[in-house]
Amino acid sequence: MSLIPVSTTTNDVFALRDEIASLRAQLNIAQEEAMEAEIALLMVDAAQENGDPPPSRMAMIAGLAKLAESRDDDTGTHLARIRHYTTIIASAYSKANPTLLPLGEVSIIGASSILHDIGKVGISDDVLLHPGQFSKDQFERMKHHTNIGADILFALSEELGRDPWIDTSIQIAIAHHEKWDGSGYPFGLKNKEINLPARIVAVADVYDALTSKRAYKEAMDHNKAVEIILNGKGIHFDPKVVDAFLAQVDSIKSVKNRIQNQD
Repeated sequence: MSLIPVSTTTNDVFALRDEIASLRAQLNIAQEEAMEAEIALLMVDAAQENGDPPPSRMAMIAGLAKLAESRDDDTGTHLARIRHYTTIIASAYSKANPTLLPLGEVSIIGASSILHDIGKVGISDDVLLHPGQFSKDQFERMKHHTNIGADILFALSEELGRDPWIDTSIQIAIAHHEKWDGSGYPFGLKNKEINLPARIVAVADVYDALTSKRAYKEAMDHNKAVEIILNGKGIHFDPKVVDAFLAQVDSIKSVKNRIQNQD
């Protein structure tokens, strides 16, 4: 069998070279994109392993939280206390209920908890800094900080993309004042209608509020605060979350004493 000679021209050679060069360029781009995706995935996996967001994200979360705190009359270690209390309670809850809260999500809830009151940036000073008991109108206006906080975090999520920390922050901001019996706000949710991160932060936030000194009140004794939370079991608070709180009550008291001494 004789071979049929193939006639090639200079233009054909150049066209082939151009095609090869184009394919190589596309291959390089694909390899670079794959490498970038792999690096990004490794960063997310590393962050998920201990629940901490990447440093840039944590800096943003902390900055937003401090912005909200700067409008309040609370002490400078409020955010640190909330994060510690939340993490301790969530860890105990996860240990007792691993199918309901995987251990890998504990630190995500802890890191996100510091944005629970971000919506206070939208509350006027005459309400936020009021030194005594709220009037009915003032309390209704204060309730809006939950919706404002969720709106702020939704907008952030739309700009930067979703991630576990911002998603969890939204859940906490909108629902940490809901109550187990349905008497909370803003929606009057009850029982497991309330997301779990918010149910955990609710206990941490109330304990911190009770045991912290404010312009209009003295700090409550630890044991009295624990009694109030126990009395709220199944009414204000998720019973399982209260059980987790009680299981680590000595650790929580230790953190309270250590951090409050820094004020």
